[in-house]
Amino acid sequence: MVKHWFNCKVSSRSLDSEGAEVKKVEQFVLDAYTYTEAETRMTQICEYEGIRPFEITQLTKTNLIEVIRFPECDKWFRVKVAMTTFDADKGTEKESNQHILLSAMDVRDAFDKVSGHMNQLGVGYVIPSIAYQKIVEVFPQDEWQVVDGQEQPKEDAAPVEA
Repeated sequence: MVKHWFNCKVSSRSLDSEGAEVKKVEQFVLDAYTYTEAETRMTQICEYEGIRPFEITQLTKTNLIEVIRFPECDKWFRVKVAMTTFDADKGTEKESNQHILLSAMDVRDAFDKVSGHMNQLGVGYVIPSIAYQKIVEVFPQDEWQVVDGQEQPKEDAAPVEA
């Protein structure tokens, strides 16, 4: 089975500074093998984070190939990378699009970080778009553990490329 990244929208109610009830919708990203596992993880994460009452209003499989978190950044950007490869047998160039989600300070910082990442791969690429995403948090499975049937963050969870 292949692990996928899922976009989860969670609706909840909270009290504002004046004591009035306010409905808010927050967007999270997590990885899982199936929709059922993604929904179960999101439910456990919401309970652990104290988001109550809540409703998962949308659960969508994304086409992200990689999520890169930088500890000093809290904004998330979706970067479309067009990679060019040369087929020596056919003598043609082939272009494929891939999407990366990464944390950065701003669009320029996102561009610089993706460029540095792609330069390490040594393939031709173009970055046709970078878009800010209103994502509250990303929950990679390798930063969480199941304790007594509940998802909890690992104590020593360090930012990693997922």
